[in-house]
Amino acid sequence: MNKSDIYIIEDNEDIGYVLTYFLQDEGYNVSLFPTVADFTKAFEKSCPDLFLIDVMLPDGNGINVCTNIKADTRTGEIPVILMSAHAPAEIMSKESCANAFLNKPFDLQVLLGTIKTHLH
Repeated sequence: MNKSDIYIIEDNEDIGYVLTYFLQDEGYNVSLFPTVADFTKAFEKSCPDLFLIDVMLPDGNGINVCTNIKADTRTGEIPVILMSAHAPAEIMSKESCANAFLNKPFDLQVLLGTIKTHLH
């Protein structure tokens, strides 16, 4: 088991549950945050090995969160994967500094492969 830490910011309860369950089953330590505010509180205390961030959040924008993570010297090298049901991948890769982008819905095995690629 790899035991890397993954922070997920996802406001959809069902998607958050599936991602958490799936990634924990794959051996990752997962912390799920439904809002940017919840994430910010936890993020001040510790850093994960990878971020998985939804673009559309109730109290913020995943692209802005990604930009802030990448601009911070403490976290700039940590991989960020953005996910969205609404934004085309081409636009997202140009507008964000994310390491990867996944269109929702996505195959969980594709997600897992993307995570493994960026963690190793």
